[in-house]
Formats: sequence, C-alpha cells, structure tokens
Amino acid sequence: MSLATFALDHASQIAATAGLVTFALAKNKLTPGGIVSAVGVAIIHMLDPWPVFFWLLVPFFLLGVLVTKIGHKAKAHLTQSSTGAAGGEGARNWVQVFANSGWACILIALHTYLVNSTPFHSVHLALTPGWYAPKLVGVLPVGIMAQYAAVAADTFGSELGILSKSTPFLITAPWKRVPKGTNGGVTIEGVGYGLLASTTITLISYASLELSTPTHNFSTPAATLVIVMGVFGSLLDSFLGATVQATVTDKSSGKVVEGPGGQKVLVTPGGSRVMIGRDLLSNSGVNFVMAAGSSIVAMMLAWVMNLGVETVATRGW
Repeated sequence: MSLATFALDHASQIAATAGLVTFALAKNKLTPGGIVSAVGVAIIHMLDPWPVFFWLLVPFFLLGVLVTKIGHKAKAHLTQSSTGAAGGEGARNWVQVFANSGWACILIALHTYLVNSTPFHSVHLALTPGWYAPKLVGVLPVGIMAQYAAVAADTFGSELGILSKSTPFLITAPWKRVPKGTNGGVTIEGVGYGLLASTTITLISYASLELSTPTHNFSTPAATLVIVMGVFGSLLDSFLGATVQATVTDKSSGKVVEGPGGQKVLVTPGGSRVMIGRDLLSNSGVNFVMAAGSSIVAMMLAWVMNLGVETVATRGW
C-alpha cells in the first residue's frame, strides 16, 4: 500500500490525530517527546484493519484529560511537586505515553499481522502467507480493550478518588490510613470511579465494533470480562504501588511529594523528605506492568472460557 493510498483510506483518523495533537500542544498536555510518541501510537493503531482500536484511543485520551482537569485546583493543594511547586498532573512525556499504550501497541501489531496472514497463497487477496491463528485473533482484542479499560480505571480512580472526602487506606493493610496521593492508597469512591471508567471504555468498544464494517460480535460475557479486568487492573496498580513503588512525603507538611513526569523523587539522608516502601519501580513502570498484567490475565481467561471478538462474516473461530 502506497503512502497516498494509506492517507486516503485513513483520512478521518489522520484528521482526528492532528486535532488531538493540536489540542495537546495548545493545552500543554504532552511534552514534545510525548507528542512524537503519541503520533507513533496513533499510527500503529491505524495500521490494524479493525478501526475499533484507533477510535478507542481517542476517547481514552479525552476522558483522561477530562478527569485530570476536574478538581485541578483542589488536587494541586493535596500533594506537592518535587520541584517545589504545587502538586497535580503536568504535561505527560513519552515514557508515560508508552506506559499507558505501549502494551496495546504490541498486541495490535501482532493482531495486524495475524489478520493479514493466511496458510494459503493467493494472487487475488491482500494476504501474506504466514502464521494462521484464528482463535488468537479473537482473543487479542479482548486483551487490547482490557488494557485500556484498566488504565482508564486507574486514571479515574486516582484523579477522582483523591477528591473523595474519605481518607484512603493502604490496599495491603486496610486498617491503615494513609495521606492522599500515597502509592497503594485506595478509597471505595475511587474503586467506584474505576468501575465507571472500565464500563465506559467497554461500551465505547462495543459501539465501535457494532458500527464497523464488517461488524464484529462482542458477546456480553466477553464485555463483562473486560469490565471486571478493568477494575482488577486498578486494584493491581494499587497493590504494585504499595509493594514495589516508594512513596515520598514532606516532613513539614505531611503531603505526598510527586516527581515530574512520573519520575522517582530524590531523597537525601537527613533532608526534608521521607521515603516509605520499596523503590523498585517508577510510576510509569507500575502503570506498564499493571496494563500488561491485566491484559494478559484477560486474554488467558478469554482463551479458557472461549470468549473472543469475531467478525460476523466468519464466525466459528
């Protein structure tokens, strides 16, 4: 396929990407490196013959922006930045973009290859002789949707849960109350927001699959699995935050100190900051492991339960 043909076939997706990039630049939502990474992610999503993955990426980004903006002034006073400024979310860099979408890109690349491959040779169809795995083709979309449901659930739970009136408790020790913003801290309200996000992403996926040509069968049990795995991912992120990610607090204010772009916060002996927990993964590292882990578990369950997404015209995978 020539570049001109690709651009013509994906005109609406290219226009949407350009619009999102312009918005991100105008609102300082992404760093220059984050912009380049986001465009690369968008292109990978465009390459798949199933447009659902790209059109899932767009609301995923916009919903993340929306919940980050809600209560921004209040959240800025609940934590503080390691640079000395108020807390809150800043522009996302390329590492954060990869942490939230990298695993999905890997699965989409594999899905694209499998959809375009066949065990037969043909001079009439645009197919490449190669590995033929129809059941895996149906299971991979479940993993892709579960990864985005999990990341969205974590984002909603973190950005909206921190605004709840209740004090967070540590997921590994529910009897222990912790400051807002603590890695591994959860609230019931945050879990509820995570369920809302996971359900929203699943419903968007369902609508996209139904409206695509040809249509795809996304069964109720498969959709339920994606919703459940989204909430599971949010809780997994909290568990990882409590066990392999350190939390740094300021001695004088007691507030959690956040590193810019999800980076680790430096702590010097005898300084004004205190580190609690194991410092094994950064925030981006936790996000990637959570996203990949939730997706893998979802695909394993889908495989065992014979759940997947199938093209209506070729049922029976």
